Amino acid sequence: MNTLELKNDKHTRADFARMKSVLACASKDSTRHVITKVLVEKTETGITIITTDGKRMRSDSFNLEAEAGIYDIKINSAKAVFLTQCEEGLVFPNYRQAIPDHTDEAAHSFTGTGSRFVLWVASSLGCYLDPKLIALADDEFVTLHIQKDNPNLFPVVLKNDQTTLVVMPYRIDKHWEQQIDAILTERVMKAMEEKETDAIAA
Repeated sequence: MNTLELKNDKHTRADFARMKSVLACASKDSTRHVITKVLVEKTETGITIITTDGKRMRSDSFNLEAEAGIYDIKINSAKAVFLTQCEEGLVFPNYRQAIPDHTDEAAHSFTGTGSRFVLWVASSLGCYLDPKLIALADDEFVTLHIQKDNPNLFPVVLKNDQTTLVVMPYRIDKHWEQQIDAILTERVMKAMEEKETDAIAA
């Protein structure tokens, strides 16, 4: 049986953190059996590991050796990750279809680090994301792509050299959207008033 193991030590800490993030995107829903597992694809430089839970999809490249296929997550702890290849004939969803067009013509692009950056930029464009779905380290550098048309309906794409993360936004109703817009407008007006007050005082 083919296996894949990665331990958390000083030599593998960065890869281990990314491995934990990609495994966090695997589904926990036992009724959707195949997406509780991990897809491994071979590349010229190692492997790519892909997971999805239906609301997000993440793929990461690693300089590791493993056979291509679908793997069970046997151990996922703070010390080690251990995957075993499935023998059953499972078919993983075509994850590439979940990645929307994120060229300059189709999407706004912003570069920064960590989940707070992602959430702030997305919400400022009317695209509200569940923080629990953003599996990023605080210092993880990404380019965020948000669709120019209907940003609250289409997935956002986060990319760097090793990672692609696709996340579906909240579907919020018009009432909540108006309230959020009102709060943002109020904050902007308050900041402008404070700036004018400071200018007069000076």
